[in-house]
Amino acid sequence: MAKAMAKPAGKFVGDAGARSRPPGKHGKAFASLNAVLKPHLRRSADGRKVVSHATIADRSEFYSRMIRQLHELGYRLTDVHHLKPKHVEALMKRWEGEGLSASTLQKRFSYLTLLCGWIGKKSMLRPGASYLTNPEAYRRAYAADRDHSWTAAGVDPLEKIAEIARDDPHVARVLRLQHAFGLRIQEASLLDPARDALGGNLLRVVAGTKGGRPRTVPVETDDQRAVLAEAARHAERTRRSMIPPEYDLKQWLKHCYHVLGRHGVTRRDGLVSHGLRHQYANDLYEQLTGESSPVRGGEAVETDQNRRAQREVSGRLGHARRSIATAYYGKPGEPRPTGAAAKDRQSFRAECQVQRQLLAARVRDRIGERCNGEGAIGAGTLALRWRLLDGIVNTLARCGQPLHAPDRFSASQVDALLAHWRGAARRSPQSARNHVQFLAQLCGWLDQPELALHARAAWKALQDGPDPTTIPPRPLSEDDIQARVRAIRDRDARAAVHVELVRVVGLTHRQAGMLQPGLAYRDGRLDVIWETPKDRVLRFTLTGARQQAVLADALALLPAADEHVCPAGLALTSWLARVYQLLREVGRIGVPDEPTLAELKDSEVPVPVVLSRESYLLQRAGLVAPEPRASMRGR
Repeated sequence: MAKAMAKPAGKFVGDAGARSRPPGKHGKAFASLNAVLKPHLRRSADGRKVVSHATIADRSEFYSRMIRQLHELGYRLTDVHHLKPKHVEALMKRWEGEGLSASTLQKRFSYLTLLCGWIGKKSMLRPGASYLTNPEAYRRAYAADRDHSWTAAGVDPLEKIAEIARDDPHVARVLRLQHAFGLRIQEASLLDPARDALGGNLLRVVAGTKGGRPRTVPVETDDQRAVLAEAARHAERTRRSMIPPEYDLKQWLKHCYHVLGRHGVTRRDGLVSHGLRHQYANDLYEQLTGESSPVRGGEAVETDQNRRAQREVSGRLGHARRSIATAYYGKPGEPRPTGAAAKDRQSFRAECQVQRQLLAARVRDRIGERCNGEGAIGAGTLALRWRLLDGIVNTLARCGQPLHAPDRFSASQVDALLAHWRGAARRSPQSARNHVQFLAQLCGWLDQPELALHARAAWKALQDGPDPTTIPPRPLSEDDIQARVRAIRDRDARAAVHVELVRVVGLTHRQAGMLQPGLAYRDGRLDVIWETPKDRVLRFTLTGARQQAVLADALALLPAADEHVCPAGLALTSWLARVYQLLREVGRIGVPDEPTLAELKDSEVPVPVVLSRESYLLQRAGLVAPEPRASMRGR
């Protein structure tokens, strides 16, 4: 029930004896609230199941707080059935003023929605964001801005799990299941292979899932089968799951966290068991697309390929929304935090929140006006403006030029924004122009018209300048890059050739893995037929000394015409996983505070010409000459 209940009736003491004090407005409000909550509080929103004790307690605390805050705001509500839109708006404005996060605002509004449904007034509610002065405060940022996996923290998952196994093999067994199948710790703990393994190729995840949503995860590798076999042997002894007989679920999870804490797997140490789920998601994205995930510095992939990867990753992790996958591997095209922002992310987010609030307070009186000053703009345009404002603050912070105060907005920050918008691979020219127009408006709102002129002039210069896809200066010298490549070559010569084909020639990882150098290279031209757009062949003309040296090394290592860079008998996904591992662990490429492979690309990467596959094959047979179709500039 509601946490704040009507207090027991007090007593008036006088000559006529004691009598009960009538309940006040608070007491009447809580009595009315309790009557509404009694049949509903323990049930889910659709009423089909019982919710957890934690949810019951959280709801109860919220509704009690709601009554108290309404009375503090001057709304002396005595019956929750009298709840009106003005009460909802007052509460949402108060919570916005408290600077609550978007997730907290969304949760509180969902509880309000539940209550309105219970009292038959759900139709009076508008969308949650419409109650706020800044609708962007209601929008959650799901995309990850860094790699939360164990390898990104410099920890080998298998080595750390082996260390924990020497202390507690039962906890280590649960961690192996998390690592192999991307499970939550509760799902792994409640797994019973005898019940959940389907034919040896699928694992059904039912017990302990979020929201009770079942899912299936493919069993594809021998390592996964070995982990599942070990779990099955243990479940035969416990006759239920991975939890030893002497524990119930709550005790077991507490024991797991205690053991993990002894081995430095804590949030304070930057390492949590959920990081194994992130490890699975990022590795799976790499296997599906052939490119490193965005938080690992990977380049953007084709839209359809990215959408398929999103669907597969979110499905295997048990999420209903496809877009939630970006919470694990990030969003392509977003700048990675640099410098201090990359080291202390919690303070980074807090600083961004303060910067957004300061900028919002400065422009709040003008952001809702039309450009010509004649009237107010529509709700949709207002929401778009707040979203663009939020993006400006985030982009500046990630580029290392945070906007600490609106009055200190400078030309260098304008240039940083323009450069980012110009080079963003996923932003259309029209979208970029809209951003620049809004930036000029923002400069006017900040009473800096000279910056608005500078923004327009600088944007025009960028438009007339070189192709934005030109590779920027590299963070390492060629000698430093070659030293890292040599370290990889000492471990695996094929992997070093693969890396150089990507870095110097410009192939994708999947193209480099499937390349047959002895067959594809002749007369200074490299024809790529594997992993290309449908019915197309990519022809790279190699004129630079470094490009020719890379192909010479490839031919010396793989002289046979039918030999791929990916070793025979090894699946392409397994080969790419090994290459990524060597890049990170041996070459120190793509790890935190180190450059990514995309940032180390050669400045003379050739632009391929696209050929029709049919014409190309006919020409190879000596029947017809191929006709170039298009350039792959800007790939």
